[in-house]
Amino acid sequence: MKYLAALFPVLLFIAPLHADAEREHAALAPVTVAANLQADGESARKARKAILLLVSQEECSYCIQIKREVIGPMIRSGDYADRLLIRELLLDGASTVIDFQGVTRDSHNVAYDYRASVTPTLLFLDADGKELTAKMVGIQTPDMYYYYVDQSIQAAIEALDSRSGH
Repeated sequence: MKYLAALFPVLLFIAPLHADAEREHAALAPVTVAANLQADGESARKARKAILLLVSQEECSYCIQIKREVIGPMIRSGDYADRLLIRELLLDGASTVIDFQGVTRDSHNVAYDYRASVTPTLLFLDADGKELTAKMVGIQTPDMYYYYVDQSIQAAIEALDSRSGH
């Protein structure tokens, strides 16, 4: 009983930390991890959508910030749902993904193809995995980041529309 009394203050300290971690995870939940980019590309082609591919790592604080403050709110707003498919390419461990050509590859090699060695990197792609506009590497201006992401998305959609004659 004496030990339980000693642990009680510790539990009171840990419980809010666990709740904060749960809230943080819930805020990040909407981003779908890329597993099959070929299938995502086919889906994007049918719906005439651009693809935003976030190259990230689980413990990257800037990646977490982008998901929490930019991509999560974009997904939840629904404002981009009809023109943009959003996926996350995780570089943690030995993760693999089916690339746009249907080949199962290490995620690092897919990122390397795009010269995306820094996380976070945002890629704006067409259904074949070709870049529609310049990638965004890191976060240079946190206060304006959402604006710059939105501008890049609009440029990618315009590029996609001009390629398809719309």
